[in-house]
Amino acid sequence: MPTRKSTCTDPRIGRLIAQYELGLLEGKEREAFLNHLLQCDFCHAELYAMEPIMDLLRAKRESALASQKAASRTRRLLWHIRLRTALQRRRIAWAASILIAAGAVLTLVLWLRPFQGSSELTQVAPPEKTPSSVPKSSLSAEEIARLRSAEMKTPFESALSAYEKGDFVRAVELLIPIARLEPENPEAHFYLGASWLQLNRPQEAIAPLRRAVELSIGVERERSRYYLALAYARAGHRADALRELEAIIAEGSVYRADAERAKRELLRSGTVK
Repeated sequence: MPTRKSTCTDPRIGRLIAQYELGLLEGKEREAFLNHLLQCDFCHAELYAMEPIMDLLRAKRESALASQKAASRTRRLLWHIRLRTALQRRRIAWAASILIAAGAVLTLVLWLRPFQGSSELTQVAPPEKTPSSVPKSSLSAEEIARLRSAEMKTPFESALSAYEKGDFVRAVELLIPIARLEPENPEAHFYLGASWLQLNRPQEAIAPLRRAVELSIGVERERSRYYLALAYARAGHRADALRELEAIIAEGSVYRADAERAKRELLRSGTVK
């Protein structure tokens, strides 16, 4: 079993771990830290060790942001009320001005026209309102549709989409916080372990896959157990891999044939591809 390094392989990037945990990294810095995390066992261990403290800091930060948002909503509501009141007053003043002007015109017309038995009053039509010009968006229809589609996706759906597209680094980035915020979500743990496995990091895949086995039932549990056996085999834990594979074979699950093939390969070459 490989030993974990006791120092960071790149301290210049490793010092960004706290900012990453708080979600403050963006763009190239975030991408550089994620690539570093895939290569540095020390930072990977530190990330999990910091979890209790960072959860508390995140909770406090989210509470502060929620308070700021509530205050901002209150200010916007008050501003809208004041704006509506001002517009209403202007409309009343404008209507009163029109009535006064119309009355003055009507009085002048009646005074100038000779008296007739049946006076015909002309109706003064109110001025037509010109439609307000609506600014056009600079985005194309396809870009707008793509943005709306992205907004409707949940974080897990976005992670699953990245996994299916083969973007396993992005999948890991999205699934780590999901697995922490939803510790009873078996699918989040499974796809996190499977993504680590696809990135050739079997040691990191073991913990989430083991958790997925504990939480899953039926076919999903058999799938998680099979991937856990692969992670054990590729990480060099031959006895653990054999134990899981033999359990799958004994249960006669849908993964039995795959488990039998993997067992033969493990006994022959010492690992499973």
